[in-house]
Amino acid sequence: MTERRVRDRRQAILEAATALFAQRGFSDTSMADIVEASGVATGTVCRCFDNKNAVVMAVSESSLGVRFDPDDSTPVPLTEAIETLLAAATDPRRSQISSQVWAKATSSAQLRSMIAERHIRVCRWLARSIDRAAGDPSPAAQRRAELIVCGVSGVRIRVASGVEIDAEAFREELLAIARSYDGCAVAGGDGVERGGEVAVRQRARGGRPMTT
Repeated sequence: MTERRVRDRRQAILEAATALFAQRGFSDTSMADIVEASGVATGTVCRCFDNKNAVVMAVSESSLGVRFDPDDSTPVPLTEAIETLLAAATDPRRSQISSQVWAKATSSAQLRSMIAERHIRVCRWLARSIDRAAGDPSPAAQRRAELIVCGVSGVRIRVASGVEIDAEAFREELLAIARSYDGCAVAGGDGVERGGEVAVRQRARGGRPMTT
């Protein structure tokens, strides 16, 4: 089977699984259901995914709207990265699927481990965009990436739960903080800090960020 056919089969499996998970939930969807809905042979499904947890994580990762390629070291612009994550977080279907993954992980050590690994990759991907450089991100960029990911996760949970949220206002605030990471360095209590960290603290206190 050619690489393209394998990719097409894998995509068909993910699309079928996504529809089933959204309709029935993870617990009420079996691998046999996924095989039948995808129209892909059982052997091919098993070659693409070791088990249902692997399918669950692949569906969840695709719901982020981000393709993580370990061989791709080119960082994307930070605002573009955030827009990508927010687009997924504010999509009801994608958010519902992600919330199901987190809920299922409470009773699955394997799934918890897979989620932790994905979280590391998401933060690393975002931190490299903050640093605007390939390779290992700086500790400061890692901290900022964690802050952004936690904020986006909160939006995802509210959307999945049907809780009203001003997604556009949150988007503007988060993008403003992201843009401030490109500001000039300012003196802080522990030495020199980037403007973005000052902006985060000031917004938390209800103030306006410093501008230069």
